[in-house]
Amino acid sequence: MDASSVGSYIRCMNPAPNSIHMTRRHLLTLTALGAGASSITVLSGCGSGAQRGAKDAAQKLANGLQAADATDVPLTPAPTDPSAFFSLRMVGEMRPRVTVANVDVQDTKATANLKFDWDSLDPDQIWSYTSSADLAQDDSGAWNVQWSDAIVHPDLQDGQGLALELIPGERSGILGNDDVPIVSNQEVHVLGINKADLSPEDAETSARELAEVVDIPVQEYQEKVHAYGDEAFVEAITLRRSDFLKLDGRRAGAIDGYEVQTRTMPLAVTKGFAGALIGSVRTPTAEDLETAGDELDGVDWIGSGGLQEAFDDRLRAVNRLRVTVSQLDGARTPPRLEALWEQSAAPDSPLRTTLDVPLQRAAEEIIANTDSPSALVAVRVSTGDVLVAACGPDDNAYPTATLGQYAPGSTFKIATSMALLRKGLTEDSTVHCTENISVDGRSFNNAGTYLSDHLGDISLKEAIAQSCNTALIDRHEEVSQDDLADAGAALGIGAEWDLGIPAYSGNIPRDETGTEHAASMIGQGKVQTSPLAMAIFAASVAAGETVTPQLLPEDKPAKSVSTDFTSAEAAQLRSLMRAVVTEGHLLDLDAHPGGEVIGKTGTAEFGEADPDRGGFPRTHSWVIAAQADLAFSVFVEDGDYGSVTGAPLAKKFLDAVQSVGQTSSGA
Repeated sequence: MDASSVGSYIRCMNPAPNSIHMTRRHLLTLTALGAGASSITVLSGCGSGAQRGAKDAAQKLANGLQAADATDVPLTPAPTDPSAFFSLRMVGEMRPRVTVANVDVQDTKATANLKFDWDSLDPDQIWSYTSSADLAQDDSGAWNVQWSDAIVHPDLQDGQGLALELIPGERSGILGNDDVPIVSNQEVHVLGINKADLSPEDAETSARELAEVVDIPVQEYQEKVHAYGDEAFVEAITLRRSDFLKLDGRRAGAIDGYEVQTRTMPLAVTKGFAGALIGSVRTPTAEDLETAGDELDGVDWIGSGGLQEAFDDRLRAVNRLRVTVSQLDGARTPPRLEALWEQSAAPDSPLRTTLDVPLQRAAEEIIANTDSPSALVAVRVSTGDVLVAACGPDDNAYPTATLGQYAPGSTFKIATSMALLRKGLTEDSTVHCTENISVDGRSFNNAGTYLSDHLGDISLKEAIAQSCNTALIDRHEEVSQDDLADAGAALGIGAEWDLGIPAYSGNIPRDETGTEHAASMIGQGKVQTSPLAMAIFAASVAAGETVTPQLLPEDKPAKSVSTDFTSAEAAQLRSLMRAVVTEGHLLDLDAHPGGEVIGKTGTAEFGEADPDRGGFPRTHSWVIAAQADLAFSVFVEDGDYGSVTGAPLAKKFLDAVQSVGQTSSGA
């Protein structure tokens, strides 16, 4: 071996010490990909020792890039801080998987081709690309990486690194029937006081003035402004754009420190629309963030109540990543036409419901003036789709429509009639209606407005049409509590439902006897239902089978049919309810456009005797009705007779069904 060959061999076999240099810039912490590297080496020129030396240097580079640590990487020029050199050029704590694709050696020069695979927020989306690194063999035979920032990414120039930006996602919406938007992201205006240039006294004055303009409690907002200390902006109120435009802008603008910030927020079509059912959104609290860990990083809104909370994981905004170029010296990076990489947006996943937006709005308007908790619920007879679940303004966001638990009163007489039919009676069978009746020492009466013309021996149909209490209680020994419970179950009471949110289907105790059983015959005692349960009750009569409600089309329940609910029973029950409309307390619904109406009024006493009511207890007011493919219930917690309080509301709703262009068939 001559001197030249020996020198070449030494250069190939002796690697040089490692070194490195980097500046740090990152915006987000992400999980690293697993380690591991492989290489395919193509060598020429140098002997096997040179091949191994170049390959080893390239592998050390790949390992160092993967670990974001250049301590063991032979770099030229040598960095002053090898442990930070790579991390300054990387995407925060995000780490790539780097493999050596091949190394091409030409005498004392070599080129290593590297493959980068970066993980992201979405493990199904991996950012992959290739770059190359030049290596050179020094006089000692050691191979060194000739550092260029383009090694990290081929589009980088020297002095540049990678930066990660968070692209905020938007919370998914909630849709009604036919995909009509219920909740969508809308522009809102946040009004407040910016304390940056205000003295404490001026801030207090401005807080008072703004509170008066936007009509919020003055002292409460002043205390909030004071409590924020030196924090600049203190929110007073958030307004929809329509409400913001109504604001006295000139008066507000004259307030020292007044500031308006524009944001995007998920909002329902109108303020409070189906609020108890849909729920709302709020900003995460410190407690939320502590409990959720990383799940709420960068999340502006989380669900609060109703569907928003029940399906928060699905509706929550999904943020995306974008990788851009950063200047290592902090200088402004020249704008790029596009990012180096951008994560694909997650597909929008709105939550679809069966709610009919026009009908829901109409129902909310109809019960808007009730003075106690109230509800109006409508369902489609053929499918059980919940079209309306409206709660009154006095419900304080409680879902009375779906979770209220109340005695159904005389509406339950339809279930009692079903139990009597199963004992052999027909709608034409004679029953005895008296002014009052005593059971085990407890006296039961008819309503004070009951007409004497309908006392005595009358048909079951007449007893239901006129709502005679005593005629049904008189039969309490023929019908057991189990018989009542079975009849109620055939009409949906006590069924198991899965609406995606809690809902109460009612309860008929099976062990009641004596006076409690007698009271159950007229929907009192311990019989409990909800407005939704009574809408399903009416729908089941109209359908001739047990109807199961559904709110989310994606979770459509299996069709539930009561095997012992016969067509003959259904026909007679519909006839009884039709008589209430043609001869009884729902005369205003007769001959209504849209088809034949069946229904039943109900009044249920609750609480103690009320001196303001002549010593009588207060009463729940009910109406249930069905027309073609629509069934509904009207409920007012503290009302008059069902015929007095509920019937006018029921008529308004049927009028609304026509005016909003619906056909009761649901088309």
